[in-house]
Amino acid sequence: MAATVQLNTRIDPDLKRRGDAVFSRAGLTSSQVVRAVWEAAATTQEVPECILAHRERDDIDARLAAIHDGYGLAIRVMEDLGVHFKDPGEREPVDCRAERDAMYDEMADRFEAEYGQI
Repeated sequence: MAATVQLNTRIDPDLKRRGDAVFSRAGLTSSQVVRAVWEAAATTQEVPECILAHRERDDIDARLAAIHDGYGLAIRVMEDLGVHFKDPGEREPVDCRAERDAMYDEMADRFEAEYGQI
């Protein structure tokens, strides 16, 4: 038998238990699964698609977390500047057209105050 290398990894115990149950139904051990992944990568010279898909999901989760953190930072900065927001559950629906019209009315009032009647 050729020399072998031992791999050690850490994995959540519940994830291992659930994964082992799936592989054992197929008659596979953890070692056989790991060897199969390495063999597939070595043969195709590509990362197996299932691993890429998992990594993409992790990347998406990380980006969403960063967006959420950034949103929280923006809210904290606005509150530090004196702008306070209602709890999202307390907010009433926003009528964008009414908000736009109110903004234009305010701009027109300021213009008229500064430059006179249009």
